[in-house]
Amino acid sequence: MHQRAVEAAHGGGVAMTNAHLLEMDAILSAPGFFDFLGDLDCDRALDSRDAEPFDAQWMASFDEVDGDPGAAVDRPAVSTLREKAFKLAFGASGNADVAACVSDDIDLIARSRLSGRSDGWPTHFLWNAYRSGRFPC
Repeated sequence: MHQRAVEAAHGGGVAMTNAHLLEMDAILSAPGFFDFLGDLDCDRALDSRDAEPFDAQWMASFDEVDGDPGAAVDRPAVSTLREKAFKLAFGASGNADVAACVSDDIDLIARSRLSGRSDGWPTHFLWNAYRSGRFPC
């Protein structure tokens, strides 16, 4: 079973072997996962993300994982997740700025989890929002 999961997550020449990344890939790949973005008021959501407290919390979380050696593990696999998230989010929303935010969020969530911070803000707020069909802002 594990080997099939690794093979299924094998994209762009990169095999994902980390359990957190495999789980994220499976969830992101579910048909219709990003469909909720089709109804999003993109301008309003993007403005909300640029305002406090969201922007400050996002940057604080980024600063926590930036430079952490654990966050650099499986960097090619994280890049594959980012790319997948961007393409799927753009397809659902038709908005490149929203898709870029989704891609950045997925990167932050993945690197946070790889660095051992699976209970931090990126997982509890960002990841849970996406899994609940909401764009975090």
